[in-house]
Amino acid sequence: MPMLVQARSICAILGLALLGGCAGNIADHVGPREGIVTAELTRYGLNLRETQCVGAQLATSLTPLQLRRLQRAAASVQKGYYDADRLTLRDLEYVGRTVEPEVGTAVKAAADACAAKVEEPEAPQPEAEAKPAGPNWLNLGKAESGQSMAIDASTIAREENIRRAWFRMTDATGSQTGNIYLLEVDCQAKTINPRERRKLDAAGAVAESETYPPSKLAVEDGTVMAIAYLSLCS
Repeated sequence: MPMLVQARSICAILGLALLGGCAGNIADHVGPREGIVTAELTRYGLNLRETQCVGAQLATSLTPLQLRRLQRAAASVQKGYYDADRLTLRDLEYVGRTVEPEVGTAVKAAADACAAKVEEPEAPQPEAEAKPAGPNWLNLGKAESGQSMAIDASTIAREENIRRAWFRMTDATGSQTGNIYLLEVDCQAKTINPRERRKLDAAGAVAESETYPPSKLAVEDGTVMAIAYLSLCS
């Protein structure tokens, strides 16, 4: 009798163990199949509507065992295969194929049937190419002759005692010739070397240009040259 009781006890223990091992699959058979992979669908980037639709499609095309295997395989993936920073439908399809080809096919078919598509991040837009700055003319005042001088502040260049910039001159009547001049000023020697002349058309484009030979003109007080000198060297 003790041996019979012991055998029955062993059978009971084995029965409980087997029941516990199969409890998950039994629950899958008696409960709604759609919920088996729902949590994983949201992890792989689907919204609420897509999750419900894809879950329902998979519930009709896969067995409970296949659904559970898909769920477990999908849950084990923490980083995307195609983008390490996120999980997408492409990753879920790949996971399905690792379970078995039929599962991968079912995932793709369900996604297509539900028009499920993970929004791809927008590609970074290239920075707009910086446009060269236009002229920045600053009026420097009038000389004793009545002529006035303006400097294009965007062209000022400095190199030790040498300064360079483009200048525009206006005569005593207030009219301009359209000419601008590149002047090189030696602040220490107090001389000016005109380097180039350009004539601009109405649109500001260079219509003609002329290069001057090197020279050193002394800066005389009260002239537009003195204004140019003081604007760069004072």
